[in-house]
Amino acid sequence: MRIINTLLAFLSLALLLSFWQDNFSFYVDLALLGLHGVVVGVKTSALSNVFALLIGFSWLMVSIASFASKKNTHSTLFLWLPILSLALFLIVYTVDYLLFFVGWEVMSIVSYFILAPTLTPKALLKYILFAMASALALLMGIVILYSGAETLLYIDANHGFTLLSQQMKMILVLLMLFAFFVKIGAIGFHYWLVDSYAQADDLFTTYLSAVLSKMGIYGLIIFLTQVVDIYSLDWKILAYTIAIIGVTTSVIATFKAIKEDELKRLLAYSSIAQLGYIVTILAIAGGMGGVLYHALIHTLVKLLLFINIASIIALTNRSKLSQLGGLIYRTPHSFVLLLIGIIVLAGMPPLAGFASKYLVYTSLLDAKMLLILSAVMFASVSGFLYVYKLIYGIYLGHPTHKSLESVDEVSKWYLIPQYIIALLLVIIGAFPALIVPTLNTVLVQLHVAPIPFETSTILESPLGAYNGFVVMSAFAVIFVLVLFFVWRVKSKAKNVKNRFDIAYCGEEPTSATPLHYGYGMGQELQRVGFIAIIWKQSSASFYNALTLMLFSLSTRLRKVYTGNLASNFNWLIIFAIFLLCWGLE
Repeated sequence: MRIINTLLAFLSLALLLSFWQDNFSFYVDLALLGLHGVVVGVKTSALSNVFALLIGFSWLMVSIASFASKKNTHSTLFLWLPILSLALFLIVYTVDYLLFFVGWEVMSIVSYFILAPTLTPKALLKYILFAMASALALLMGIVILYSGAETLLYIDANHGFTLLSQQMKMILVLLMLFAFFVKIGAIGFHYWLVDSYAQADDLFTTYLSAVLSKMGIYGLIIFLTQVVDIYSLDWKILAYTIAIIGVTTSVIATFKAIKEDELKRLLAYSSIAQLGYIVTILAIAGGMGGVLYHALIHTLVKLLLFINIASIIALTNRSKLSQLGGLIYRTPHSFVLLLIGIIVLAGMPPLAGFASKYLVYTSLLDAKMLLILSAVMFASVSGFLYVYKLIYGIYLGHPTHKSLESVDEVSKWYLIPQYIIALLLVIIGAFPALIVPTLNTVLVQLHVAPIPFETSTILESPLGAYNGFVVMSAFAVIFVLVLFFVWRVKSKAKNVKNRFDIAYCGEEPTSATPLHYGYGMGQELQRVGFIAIIWKQSSASFYNALTLMLFSLSTRLRKVYTGNLASNFNWLIIFAIFLLCWGLE
């Protein structure tokens, strides 16, 4: 099953890469036109090609990593993954909301079948309720949009939107934002997400973070640019509201991640924070370039990081930072790859994460959203704490158990996709404008100003320029000098025969003794007032109160709807008479 899945992923990626050839896209569109009665709502575009390429690439990387397992432990995942990927392709290639909704529902249902074997009943119930709420909000929004335009095609949606009353426009916007924010996991809508990420199959968590979360971003892009046309609409309050939700998501999720000890939960909050940056600049006229750039980089880095920790979990059978440590000597390749990933995630030069953060910052600065920019930079800088905690807890510090001293490097099948992704991130870091022509094609189709650039090495903005090759070269020289210095120092150092024989005057600590800072790293931040509030507060209290309210309401409704056929028939007659009288008016 894994071989078939990998072949399907490779073929889909090869097909999508051929879309970069204009003549091939023409023939695809021609073929779709020939099947007019079947796929009238499907068409290629620069935007859909970019997101489809992310889907195909992620599918292939996850499929390659699956060969690391000798047993068929991912049988459920790879039974459904091709169907799930086809649903995602339908979402990005459709040009009408009916097929979009079909793809959205298939995505949610197939995800349920993949999650069901591993999630607890409580976590699975959260997923079901939020998926249903998202689908219902999306469907209600589509119905409202159809009432104005009497068509579901994107190209006619803006005309239908303008025909709606001001109140219906507001309701439509709220419904669609709710539907997409649930999938993105914006703060307040993320209640289902962290548990699902933490308990899902390790490789499916990779797919969830890298790809499925991007469907909410894609849906927002289509809705805000083609339906609402937010950049020409005089709705500044909407742009500010979306930006505030985005930056609040980034700040809160960042500090939630700092507190986490469980690997996948930490990266789940990290994904929420990174998507918050995208949401922040999505409604800004000059921010769409940063949205696409950061979405691409986020997909790559989350593939790298989640595959990395999946390999560590498989190798050690441990999933908490406080249970790991010291693996740098046993798994040096994994250490270097994770180091590349966290440098990108933190937005540090010289790798690709700095270029994407550069576009995010300059977009906000150019839009004169200085307070929001300050909050975004604060969240980004604070992110250094959890990325350091991640690499320290796994690879640095002291091992927490003797079993960690006897493990070997992870399987090559885990390393191959990580090296491919790491190489891409390094190349984009040195040539940050290499992908800009492709992104500019999307921006032109969306009637948004393209990203300025001189050459593939120089990324420009209205406020300055960034030469990735020069920065990469400078870091390479510094790295070589530091490496030489460390090598010289290491030659004079003594090798420790027993790393557990420490700090106790020769007395060996037990396995229950906490030996490295991963046990309490970041916990001292609870002394800061607003961080303590973030850590103590949870959306669980709100949803628990909502649950009690719904149970109370259902109990009262049950007194009316008794299940007695005669009573139900009487209520039906009364309701029909009411509708008839309403219609006669």
